[in-house]
Amino acid sequence: MPTMNARTLAAFLCLSSGLTGCIIEDNRYPGDVRMSWSFDGATCGQMRDIDGVDIYIDGEILEGDGKYPCSANGFDGIVLHDFAPGTYSFTAQAVDYDGVAVYSYRGTFSVDGNTAVPINFNTGRTGSTAYAYVNWLFPTEAGSYYPSCGQAGVAYVDARVDDGPWGRFNCNQGSEGRYIETPEFAPGQHYLEIVGVDSFERPLYYYGGGFTSQAGIPASITANTWAIGGAAVGWQLYEGNTKLNCNQAGVSEVGINFQDVHTNEWVYGEAGQWFSCSQSPAVFEFLRPGEYFVSLQANGTNGRRYISPRGADMLSLRVYAHDFPSAGEAAIAPLDRVQ
Repeated sequence: MPTMNARTLAAFLCLSSGLTGCIIEDNRYPGDVRMSWSFDGATCGQMRDIDGVDIYIDGEILEGDGKYPCSANGFDGIVLHDFAPGTYSFTAQAVDYDGVAVYSYRGTFSVDGNTAVPINFNTGRTGSTAYAYVNWLFPTEAGSYYPSCGQAGVAYVDARVDDGPWGRFNCNQGSEGRYIETPEFAPGQHYLEIVGVDSFERPLYYYGGGFTSQAGIPASITANTWAIGGAAVGWQLYEGNTKLNCNQAGVSEVGINFQDVHTNEWVYGEAGQWFSCSQSPAVFEFLRPGEYFVSLQANGTNGRRYISPRGADMLSLRVYAHDFPSAGEAAIAPLDRVQ
């Protein structure tokens, strides 16, 4: 006996019932439902915190309980097959990697042959601002997998954009396929900083890098962090063999820079980092492991100038990964008056 589709079956049941009021809608057809979704113009690839979309159709049981990847084979959506003609109400939920609904959509569709159902998840963005999705990776040996937060010893990650306020996240929120979302900012060029810290709040890894954002479209950033160490550097002002305090030398600020012994590159560009003269010693926490020359300079009142030794007498120090000397362990550099 040949099989009957939904329309044929409905007609058969109607005729066999013998009811005089039974009407066959012969002009309506079953079909496939092609659902596609977007996020205020953004794609699944741009919405890096979204793992999938859950579909619930009233009165229907869907394959896999209606849980679908956000994007499959380059298509942001799903095709549901063989629906009987009629009108259906449904709910779509965009979920994160923990299965938690982030965005929701409620709507209806009608089947009379194949039909397309566009779904736009309202993200609450105005379209005039920008934002980013960020995840982080920790250093690994060549050919091996990236370590998890636990393997890297990282409990929390601090992040900020453009010298803004630091935000703290549990490390797992932005690793192993998960992403965090930044606050909104103006479209254009920006700078992201990431610091991985352990359970004792000691910094272990750092990332700093620029990115470009567009209005209404999230930027996607993977922060490949690197191991960091620290250094503590103090200074003593001199005029000849006489020690001077900051007031006597007329100095308000001292500039410090680190030069990589092997590449000759300056860590803080040409300007260096500047500290209040009374702040000695200065403590640094975000240095790459390696060997550095340390250069100090200061300008005093009445045209006086002070610099640290150069050449063979230049202060050098080694930075070790995850080692952070305290102020009490600071190397002290002399700042001699040269004019």
